[in-house]
Amino acid sequence: MANTPAPGTSPEASALPSAGGLSAKGLSAGSIGLLGATVIGISCIAPAYTLTASLGPTVAAVGTQMPGIFLVGFLPMLLVALGYRELNTAMPDSGTSFTWATRAFGPWIGWMGGWGLIVATVVVLSNLAGVAVDFLYLALAQVFNNPGIADLTNNVLINVVTCLVFMVLACYVSYRGMEATKSVQYVLVAFQLIVLVWFSVAALIEYGNGSAFDALAFNASWFNPFLVPSFSAFAAGVSLSIFIFWGWDVTLTMNEETKNPKTTPGRAATLTVVIIFALYILVAVAA
Repeated sequence: MANTPAPGTSPEASALPSAGGLSAKGLSAGSIGLLGATVIGISCIAPAYTLTASLGPTVAAVGTQMPGIFLVGFLPMLLVALGYRELNTAMPDSGTSFTWATRAFGPWIGWMGGWGLIVATVVVLSNLAGVAVDFLYLALAQVFNNPGIADLTNNVLINVVTCLVFMVLACYVSYRGMEATKSVQYVLVAFQLIVLVWFSVAALIEYGNGSAFDALAFNASWFNPFLVPSFSAFAAGVSLSIFIFWGWDVTLTMNEETKNPKTTPGRAATLTVVIIFALYILVAVAA
């Protein structure tokens, strides 16, 4: 009886045991390599959006100690990435923290973690679309030299409709599958990185030439987070610095679609966090 398939289950399906008790999910196994996973990880952090939304508030909270605060936010993210890498090596599963927490602590903790991620994703993605709408109409206003276009973002109907268009486009790319997602993100991530590095290098060149606007003399103390004037400012800065790294764990959710799923996702997660940290420090110092 132990080898008899359940009613409605084919003998072939019942004869497909999965390592570690994991079941097949119909995902495109082996479609993403290390480069593709890293690019998608960077795209989900969205460095251009993140810096746009958080650079000003972070400076307002901690001033010139912003590079040091970014360093404080980077350390826990790196340690979590290393921990996720080990969990993925032991049990590669696209459920990631939901699956791992369920198996380690029981279903209640697993479901709480899973729903927490869903809520965070809904809140963040709606804000992503909102920021995209603001800058879309600002860019159009500059392209057509018509300041009135930038005011369209204040029209609630136009704002909501444009947000929905962005969300539909994102859903369509996701629906097309991992290969389409990877191709689109190669273009978008390359554009983000080029613009941010270009801005940073241009700012540093202007500083070196003595023509930078309202420039500050570089000081190594900027990297010392303990010089933040108050604990409340430190806490606010750390909260913002952790937020700016949010999204790298998407590389783990692709572990069943990557080549060599036991090692590639973990390496991609670690590489993503390190690349983003280097980029953030460069932009922070230049700014």
